[in-house]
Amino acid sequence: MTRAALLPSVALVTLVALAFHLWLAHALPLVEDEAYYALWATVPSAGYYDHPPMIAWWIRAGEAVFGASPLGVRLLSVLGFALATPMAARIAVLAGRAAGNAAGDGAGSGPETARRAALYLNATVLILVLGFTATPDAPSTFFWALTGWALAEAVAGSRHGGWWLLAGLGAGLGVLSKFTNLFLWVGLAGWLVATRAGRAELRRPVVWLAAVLALAVLVPYARWNIAHDGLGLTRQFGRIGQGEAPGWHWLLAYLGATVALVSPLILADALAGVTRSRGPARLLLWLTAPLVVYMGVHALKAQVQANWLVPLFPGIAALAALGAGNRPARHVWRSAGMGLALGLILLGLALWPGRPIFPGKNPPNEMKGWAPVVADLRQAMAETGARWVATDSYGLTGTLSFELSGTPVWAINEAGRYIFRGPLPPALCAAPGLLVTLGAPPPEVLARFARHDAPREITRRSGAAVLQVLTATPVQGLTPCAVTP
Repeated sequence: MTRAALLPSVALVTLVALAFHLWLAHALPLVEDEAYYALWATVPSAGYYDHPPMIAWWIRAGEAVFGASPLGVRLLSVLGFALATPMAARIAVLAGRAAGNAAGDGAGSGPETARRAALYLNATVLILVLGFTATPDAPSTFFWALTGWALAEAVAGSRHGGWWLLAGLGAGLGVLSKFTNLFLWVGLAGWLVATRAGRAELRRPVVWLAAVLALAVLVPYARWNIAHDGLGLTRQFGRIGQGEAPGWHWLLAYLGATVALVSPLILADALAGVTRSRGPARLLLWLTAPLVVYMGVHALKAQVQANWLVPLFPGIAALAALGAGNRPARHVWRSAGMGLALGLILLGLALWPGRPIFPGKNPPNEMKGWAPVVADLRQAMAETGARWVATDSYGLTGTLSFELSGTPVWAINEAGRYIFRGPLPPALCAAPGLLVTLGAPPPEVLARFARHDAPREITRRSGAAVLQVLTATPVQGLTPCAVTP
């Protein structure tokens, strides 16, 4: 049996990963951020406080198929991560062809390179663990991969202008997903200006037309920001430069997390691929470098969250497939097996149903123990005659809006976060409600209600371990009748 026969096809890898992530998407409750984005999707808008609007649009489309369920919320995100697999495989083939032509041996350009890229992408720890989650990283990764694929086709010698137009569309939609994708723009601009091949492309009118298309996609979001005093821009770009005093601990954590979450052996193959980069792979390095470097600088002052680098993973998988070259199948399986083992162990430990292996506030713990809490809250509402739920944190607002289906849930602070919902309905302000807070309600929050009765504690648990203690306080008469800044 040949090595090619031993390796699964791109389609098989894609379908297995898709089935696994669809199962997780259906079986696991939402985390706080997912529920918060699902609240966005109840009122589609051209912009929101925390991120551009793409994730809300994706959730809205998924819920049109499967309703307001975890699978409905996550459907398009799962599909987006899955479709990144064949795109990474195609990028790897084009990169391998250029490397093989330069070496004069044609190695690395065939279907086996595509299979390696597909396997490597889905064996990276971060894709395995996050490939079912509905956050802005999902459309960000999909459109980054789409743009990279279209650019690789254009650079590989295709004179069809449609590839550049697809790249422009993907680049614009990527920024509508997450501002992280602006780093792709920076890398592409650098390649176009600093390299001979890029400057040759600049002489083609279709390249400039692609740039216009990318900017045109952003016009509705720009108009939304103008109408709302730049709310979405100041929220994200206002955080640049914030952090602690310069130090090395976050940088070391960033480097260590990158090695672990790509998987050490796959990352080693990707670094080997850098040395073989030609044509599309050289462009891939330009697209990758700005984000990697910026996160390194950011890590000198603050923590780099693991998910911030996930859009780079399809490109990393393509480079790793290129770096593996003509190495035997057992090397590929060993590299992929390490990543799969690490990812599955991490998932198993994180989702352990009893006492949490990883204590404290983290996304896996945010999924646990909500059914009894929701039952207690519904009972408290029935006993007090509460007609709505008031909150003072976005996490509770999103989670309770999703879990207490049919019950009005409104945060009474941070008005900018909820501008898409419009003003708080006046009828609720005078109606009896239930104020739900983490721990005891702050005095300034209680002071906004004309009446508040004795609170009750509701404990969220995982096994015997306490995850959160919520306080439910019967209230009435919100003043002023508004969500305040």
